[in-house]
Amino acid sequence: MIFSIAIITIGVLGIHNGLTYAIEHTKQAREYFTASYLAKEGIEIVKNIRDTNWVEGAASWKDGLTSCASGCEADYDDSLSSYTGKYFYIHSTNYFYQYTTSSEKTPYQRKITITEVDSDELDIKIEVFFKGNTMTAKENIYNWR
Repeated sequence: MIFSIAIITIGVLGIHNGLTYAIEHTKQAREYFTASYLAKEGIEIVKNIRDTNWVEGAASWKDGLTSCASGCEADYDDSLSSYTGKYFYIHSTNYFYQYTTSSEKTPYQRKITITEVDSDELDIKIEVFFKGNTMTAKENIYNWR
């Protein structure tokens, strides 16, 4: 009888530990996915600025992009501004990540660095910082028009 109780107890503890491990790793995976999406969004923000420069006939396709050699930040509906290390907040109804502090604070910060390679090429590096981790995305964009 005691042997049976010991076996059942060991089994229940094993299941509990396994579930705890799985839940924790699911949370970490979700955090990494979110960071990767925020990094990709940063690249799309830069591309959108370039494309808007073309459409609106700006003096240069790089207008608003060349001041980010030491880092900038932007959310989905904003232009680039100097990097200050602001945290993203997630809006409670539309779930957008933004810098508006009236929403729920997240552990994510995004730094956008743009380096001029030559007159027709920019190197984009996006770093998303969260809980001691960094997710990095890189892409080069061109003045192909």
